[in-house]
Amino acid sequence: MIQAMLSGRTIKERALELGFDLAGIAPLEVWRDLEFSRQWVAKGFNGEMRYLENPKRFDPLLVLPSAKSVICVGLIYNAPLPYSTEVEEKRIPNSESRSQKAEGSQFPISAPTPHAWISRYAWGRDYHEIMRAKLEQLRAAIQDSAPEAETRVFVDTGPIIERSFARFSGIGWTGKNTCIINQEKGSWLFLGVILCSLELAADLPAPDRCGSCTACLEACPTGALVEPYAMDASRCISYLTIELRGSIPNEFRAKMGGSVFGCDICQDVCPWNSSRQLSVFSHQQTPPQHERPLDPREVARPALTTIQQFNPMVVEPARLRFSDRAVADQVATDHGPRTTDPVGFSLFNPPLEALASISEEDFRSIFAHSPIKRAKYRGWLRNLAVAMGNSGDVRLAPWLERMARHPDPIVREHAAWALERLRGEQL
Repeated sequence: MIQAMLSGRTIKERALELGFDLAGIAPLEVWRDLEFSRQWVAKGFNGEMRYLENPKRFDPLLVLPSAKSVICVGLIYNAPLPYSTEVEEKRIPNSESRSQKAEGSQFPISAPTPHAWISRYAWGRDYHEIMRAKLEQLRAAIQDSAPEAETRVFVDTGPIIERSFARFSGIGWTGKNTCIINQEKGSWLFLGVILCSLELAADLPAPDRCGSCTACLEACPTGALVEPYAMDASRCISYLTIELRGSIPNEFRAKMGGSVFGCDICQDVCPWNSSRQLSVFSHQQTPPQHERPLDPREVARPALTTIQQFNPMVVEPARLRFSDRAVADQVATDHGPRTTDPVGFSLFNPPLEALASISEEDFRSIFAHSPIKRAKYRGWLRNLAVAMGNSGDVRLAPWLERMARHPDPIVREHAAWALERLRGEQL
């Protein structure tokens, strides 16, 4: 047991040295959580994500029969920029709701063109690549010390439910929004695991600190959080904009606002991710006792990423080409009618018009190493059409008219819906 504890501690220390922000050891026996996930799938909450039905997800021994421990790591991706809820408040005068804006207002011709929201995790380089490289380094370190150890690495792509093991490893608890939340660092975390045949001493699970808070449930526009700790993914904006390949159900389109890839709302409103902090405390910066907040949920801000590749990508003008110059010239920009090639833009709160200017060739090139590629170009245009329809800005009609002539019926369908919404024919 002493040797196991030393080995576990050594592995966790090495994980932190490699740049992970959190590390813990979970036991293999998390059957209750895995059974919850199996029942979740049985209820159809996975929507069209059939890969979540893989029996291996509910029994890690089907993945690695010799497994005895699970090494869990977390990597912060939070960039120092406003949340989607903060940006939305600035977009809408007098704190009007998103639905009021869409239903009752139109932008004056001199106003800036509307912007879209891309989920925070997708602003930079694909996390699978970065996490996998670090995990492979950790696995190599384990096998250097224990050549006989069998290991398997997973980053959200294999039949392992990372968050179930992460909860038991002590790196965070499962919040009511179903995200892993760490008391000191918040929930902006990528998770990775290594199944390991070594018998390592497990850490204690983190206590649930959600309390009576229901901010995430109340804020979800589509009601995807059907109850605390349970999400119907088929209603989630992230699912609708990324995983769903066909038509977005009519009942959800108007509720999606400007989201074109993913959604951050349930994390934005979480008190443990509060943005009203005076300073950021990390394990390397311990504040004096008298400066420590009495209740971290009131003033705490989650830690920020130290990985430059997780900051928002900037799309350079040289990488963009209009596939339809006539349409491009018709559309107004923040500075009047467009008469030149597009300017560069950031994936943080990008202009809808700029995103619409991305051709299919651009899409494949720009997002080759981005999570955004998962939506496919057809899904990208579909999502842009819905966001344009929700913008209330008729200046985007030329873009939608072009999409309404697209050869793909899914794109045409959503463009037609958006045009009707802009023209007040559908609310």
